[in-house]
Amino acid sequence: MLNAVKQKSVNYILGKYETEPEHAMRVRKLALKLFDITKGNLHNFSNEERSLLEAGALLHDIGYYISANEHNKHSARLIREERPSGFTDEEILIVSCIARYHRGKKPKDKHENYAALSETAKKLTRKLSALCRLADALDCSHQSVVEEMDCIYNSFSKDFFIVLKFNMPDCSVEISKARDKKDMFEEEFNVEVKFRIE
Repeated sequence: MLNAVKQKSVNYILGKYETEPEHAMRVRKLALKLFDITKGNLHNFSNEERSLLEAGALLHDIGYYISANEHNKHSARLIREERPSGFTDEEILIVSCIARYHRGKKPKDKHENYAALSETAKKLTRKLSALCRLADALDCSHQSVVEEMDCIYNSFSKDFFIVLKFNMPDCSVEISKARDKKDMFEEEFNVEVKFRIE
């Protein structure tokens, strides 16, 4: 959970640039749910790391304010320029990278802002970006079709089942997009993601 200073600053930026705040809130909810249900199985991140994911998920699409084309890069730049209060310089870079990598190419050392991070921060950024990327896919229609989500992890086979309950009969768009964007999650957490619909 973002503290009061961080929340106020993120809300200000969201209000200034976000064109679809409902989608931002849904991606935040799904990303944090993924974070929470994978904690203890796939990671042991703290509430501090969770707050970075929360900020990145909320601000991931603000770049649409500038252009739909490469909006993820615009989101990252706006976050760095706005410098949300309460975050350290490195945390701002991490949040901007989460927004940058919620779609498109994965992090690479030739990317200036990602390259500026410490090795520990790079690893964290990749994992948090993978969570945000998958969460965004699960609301790609912007229709809030995911009603509930849980997971089943088989540590022997490395199968990671994401169990989804939808509130609409047709969820094919979300499932298709999630399959397209699950690769980063699989790489970072060393699992094979499978989807189960209830």
